[in-house]
Amino acid sequence: MSQIKHMLVERFVEELTQRMSTEVSGATKANVVKAYRFQEDPLTPSISLWVTTGDPDKPADRDARISAEDMEMLSMRIPVAEVGGGHLWWRKGKVEIECFFILNDYDQETSGDYAHTVLGRTMHWLERTYIADLVDDYGEQAIFKPIVYASTFFEGGGPPADYIWRGSVYWQVLTHRPM
Repeated sequence: MSQIKHMLVERFVEELTQRMSTEVSGATKANVVKAYRFQEDPLTPSISLWVTTGDPDKPADRDARISAEDMEMLSMRIPVAEVGGGHLWWRKGKVEIECFFILNDYDQETSGDYAHTVLGRTMHWLERTYIADLVDDYGEQAIFKPIVYASTFFEGGGPPADYIWRGSVYWQVLTHRPM
């Protein structure tokens, strides 16, 4: 059995692996793209991405039914819930990005350029992932395209050549849950 959020994570991993690992070579190639928490030594795969649902650091940012206010913001004019018709939900998650440029001997500007290339590529391909064919075992279906609604990215480490970049790209997907 499978639930829509797990299916979304799997699809994002598949797409990001293809676009950021298979199709890319050189310093900005993602060495690891995986579902859920990355728990390996980050020094060997210098660039890692992991896709997950929810965020323990932001518990208030949770999945929720679409409200009438949300409909206004989306410029949509459909019932948010209808007897026998189901309802719409925002399903949320994030992609964690880690760029450990410790063994690479890059200067600060180069490491920043490479890290932000990885960030930009992640945001670009995440929003272009095809998900409209996903329907879980409970009838919940993904609608439209994923939306990247926030991101954070920061530098750690330091001279002479130990630069670490970490951040998150937050996504949401509109789904329909049948009654």
